[in-house]
Amino acid sequence: MESAELIRQQRILMGSPFTIQAYASHHAPLEFIHRSIRLAFGEIARIEDLLTDFRPSPLNEINAMAGIRPVQVSREIFDLLELCLQISRDSEGAFDITYASVGLLWRDAMKTGIPPNLKDLDRAKRFVDFRKIGMDPSIREVFLPHKEIKIGLGGIGKGYAVDQAFHLLKNLGVENFAVNGAGDIRVHSSPSAPRPWRIGIRNPFTERDVAMGSLQVRNGAIATSGDYERFFRHRGIKYHHVLDGRTGEITEGISSVTIMAASTVTADICATTAMALGSGEGLKFLERKRGVSGFLVTAGGSVLKTENLKTSEAVYS
Repeated sequence: MESAELIRQQRILMGSPFTIQAYASHHAPLEFIHRSIRLAFGEIARIEDLLTDFRPSPLNEINAMAGIRPVQVSREIFDLLELCLQISRDSEGAFDITYASVGLLWRDAMKTGIPPNLKDLDRAKRFVDFRKIGMDPSIREVFLPHKEIKIGLGGIGKGYAVDQAFHLLKNLGVENFAVNGAGDIRVHSSPSAPRPWRIGIRNPFTERDVAMGSLQVRNGAIATSGDYERFFRHRGIKYHHVLDGRTGEITEGISSVTIMAASTVTADICATTAMALGSGEGLKFLERKRGVSGFLVTAGGSVLKTENLKTSEAVYS
């Protein structure tokens, strides 16, 4: 690794910056690394086309046929939906992929800076219930029984794209690399790598991108969900983009959640869920999840850690 050269490339995909870093060496020459990174970005673009709700896509076809007929989907989409439904059950609906009817109201609120009115919110909440989704695994059909029910994979999409790019690079033979999708990160290190990757964790109380500390990872994933990326203030209240699916509203009292897991999709979805639940319920939820560790930062600045977070992994400033 002494003679290795770090290659870093970035592209805007899924509406966010994706950065891939990889080390070139005599085992992995520059041309090979550049070609591999191009292919990884192509895989992320494929996932965007699969899951976007901003233009026609297989996901949007399910929404378009809501209340009309079931839609047969690929094994990839069916498995993703089943994973989301499992987390929805585990969180008792705090994470709910049918949040989209409410989510659209909050998407508009992010533009106007004014929260949705209670009448519209109450109406939209009637269509948020993951239990109503019809899933037929024998033929991979998905059915939304009412035209107002919509699904969205915003809480999982970027993490899934990072995982797919990760697997592509690993299968190509790239050994020492990191894939970062707007803070959803997965890294890989060869046994001979001299040191772990050191991942900075943003301080949620600053407007600038300043780290409050870091996590050291050789192989694994990290995801952070926070109230500092997409938010607005109205009459002294801060409204961020992570909603509690049970209420259709934000949970106050928590500023960020950082999760370590084997895969980015697991880290991503657990961070989003814990953020939606709030500090107390969120920590209990994380403690129940096997293979997951992390910490929550409350609005008051306290750091609440899961019991299995190793002190050797975390370095706080």
